[in-house]
Amino acid sequence: MPLKISQDSIVKGLCKLTIEEDMTIYSINEIKNDLSREIELYQKFDLDLSGVEEIDTAGIQLILALRRELISKSKELEISAVSDVVTKLFKNYSINSLFNLGDNV
Repeated sequence: MPLKISQDSIVKGLCKLTIEEDMTIYSINEIKNDLSREIELYQKFDLDLSGVEEIDTAGIQLILALRRELISKSKELEISAVSDVVTKLFKNYSINSLFNLGDNV
Protein backbone atom coordinates (compact mmCIF):
# COMPACT_ATOMS: atom_id res chain seq x y z
CA MET A 1 0.00 0.00 0.00
CA PRO A 2 1.66 3.24 -1.12
CA LEU A 3 -0.41 5.40 1.20
CA LYS A 4 -0.18 5.32 4.98
CA ILE A 5 -3.21 6.75 6.73
CA SER A 6 -3.40 7.68 10.39
CA GLN A 7 -5.82 9.72 12.44
CA ASP A 8 -4.31 12.37 14.67
CA SER A 9 -5.42 11.60 18.22
CA ILE A 10 -4.69 15.17 19.33
CA VAL A 11 -6.53 17.05 16.58
CA LYS A 12 -9.97 15.59 16.02
CA GLY A 13 -10.93 15.22 12.38
CA LEU A 14 -7.34 15.36 11.11
CA CYS A 15 -6.10 12.60 8.83
CA LYS A 16 -2.36 12.28 8.27
CA LEU A 17 -1.55 10.89 4.85
CA THR A 18 1.98 9.72 4.08
CA ILE A 19 3.00 8.68 0.60
CA GLU A 20 6.27 6.78 0.65
CA GLU A 21 6.38 5.48 -2.90
CA ASP A 22 6.55 6.91 -6.38
CA MET A 23 3.69 9.06 -7.60
CA THR A 24 3.81 8.16 -11.27
CA ILE A 25 1.34 7.05 -13.87
CA TYR A 26 2.13 3.46 -12.85
CA SER A 27 1.08 3.83 -9.20
CA ILE A 28 -1.34 6.74 -9.20
CA ASN A 29 -4.52 4.66 -9.54
CA GLU A 30 -3.89 2.81 -6.28
CA ILE A 31 -3.06 6.05 -4.44
CA LYS A 32 -6.20 7.70 -5.87
CA ASN A 33 -8.39 4.80 -4.72
CA ASP A 34 -6.90 4.94 -1.21
CA LEU A 35 -7.46 8.70 -1.01
CA SER A 36 -11.04 8.45 -2.28
CA ARG A 37 -11.99 6.20 0.61
CA GLU A 38 -10.75 8.74 3.18
CA ILE A 39 -12.16 12.02 1.85
CA GLU A 40 -15.59 11.70 3.47
CA LEU A 41 -14.21 10.56 6.83
CA TYR A 42 -12.17 13.61 7.82
CA GLN A 43 -12.31 17.40 7.74
CA LYS A 44 -8.58 18.14 7.55
CA PHE A 45 -5.79 16.38 5.73
CA ASP A 46 -2.05 16.61 6.33
CA LEU A 47 -0.10 15.23 3.37
CA ASP A 48 3.51 14.12 3.85
CA LEU A 49 5.36 13.70 0.56
CA SER A 50 8.86 13.47 2.02
CA GLY A 51 9.16 9.80 1.04
CA VAL A 52 8.28 10.31 -2.62
CA GLU A 53 11.32 9.47 -4.73
CA GLU A 54 9.74 9.91 -8.16
CA ILE A 55 6.79 12.01 -9.28
CA ASP A 56 5.48 12.84 -12.72
CA THR A 57 2.60 14.91 -14.07
CA ALA A 58 0.12 12.22 -13.03
CA GLY A 59 1.24 12.72 -9.42
CA ILE A 60 0.90 16.49 -9.70
CA GLN A 61 -2.56 16.09 -11.27
CA LEU A 62 -3.65 13.87 -8.39
CA ILE A 63 -2.47 16.38 -5.77
CA LEU A 64 -4.23 19.24 -7.58
CA ALA A 65 -7.43 17.17 -8.00
CA LEU A 66 -7.36 16.27 -4.30
CA ARG A 67 -6.97 19.94 -3.40
CA ARG A 68 -9.83 20.95 -5.69
CA GLU A 69 -12.16 18.25 -4.34
CA LEU A 70 -11.41 19.12 -0.71
CA ILE A 71 -12.00 22.82 -1.36
CA SER A 72 -15.35 22.00 -2.99
CA LYS A 73 -16.32 20.11 0.18
CA SER A 74 -15.07 22.90 2.49
CA LYS A 75 -12.27 20.70 3.77
CA GLU A 76 -8.62 21.55 4.37
CA LEU A 77 -5.39 20.21 2.88
CA GLU A 78 -1.92 20.98 4.15
CA ILE A 79 1.30 19.58 2.76
CA SER A 80 3.62 19.26 5.73
CA ALA A 81 6.71 17.78 4.08
CA VAL A 82 8.07 17.30 0.58
CA SER A 83 11.04 15.46 -0.88
CA ASP A 84 13.60 17.14 -3.12
CA VAL A 85 12.02 15.72 -6.29
CA VAL A 86 8.58 16.97 -5.25
CA THR A 87 10.06 20.37 -4.43
CA LYS A 88 11.65 20.57 -7.87
CA LEU A 89 8.45 19.65 -9.69
CA PHE A 90 6.34 22.03 -7.58
CA LYS A 91 8.76 24.82 -8.52
CA ASN A 92 8.70 23.86 -12.21
CA TYR A 93 4.89 24.03 -12.23
CA SER A 94 4.82 27.14 -10.00
CA ILE A 95 2.32 25.59 -7.58
CA ASN A 96 4.16 26.20 -4.28
CA SER A 97 1.81 29.04 -3.39
CA LEU A 98 -1.27 26.80 -3.76
CA PHE A 99 -0.02 24.80 -0.79
CA ASN A 100 1.54 27.66 1.20
CA LEU A 101 5.01 26.22 0.63
CA GLY A 102 6.60 29.51 -0.33
CA ASP A 103 9.46 30.06 -2.73
CA ASN A 104 12.08 28.47 -0.49
CA VAL A 105 10.63 24.99 -0.89
